[in-house]
Amino acid sequence: MNSHPESRPYEPGYYKYKLHVPSRPPTWWLRNFKYFLFMMREISSAIIGLFLLLFLYEIFLLSRGPEAHGGFQESLRSPGFVLFYVIAFIFALYHSITWFGAVGRIQVVRVGGWKVPPALVTASAFVGWIVVSAIIGFYFLGGDHV
Repeated sequence: MNSHPESRPYEPGYYKYKLHVPSRPPTWWLRNFKYFLFMMREISSAIIGLFLLLFLYEIFLLSRGPEAHGGFQESLRSPGFVLFYVIAFIFALYHSITWFGAVGRIQVVRVGGWKVPPALVTASAFVGWIVVSAIIGFYFLGGDHV
């Protein structure tokens, strides 16, 4: 191959530019706690996605009859699935807390000509989350079902 790049610009396998070689190791995010928390938030999306796929599969099994769904329900009681549910719950809480914490910085709320302070928007998001969670929890766990 010719040492002058201009002489063979259309040769197969020829690159005019060098490929980018990452200068950071794959574990760069483990060295800074804020980067670690950011990556955990990103990973939480994947864990929640896996949980939702499992949930969709369970809904699919409902259409296959009580035997198929019952067998799957029994397998969900294994220690591996229980551990997965605990991890998914922790990641869902972390993801929700970080999301609602960012709402005040992302969402600008105006009432008339007045701009609502970001801290008030964030607090409102958390209060709404707690109220809705309490209503759902009361309905499923504590309410009298007539």
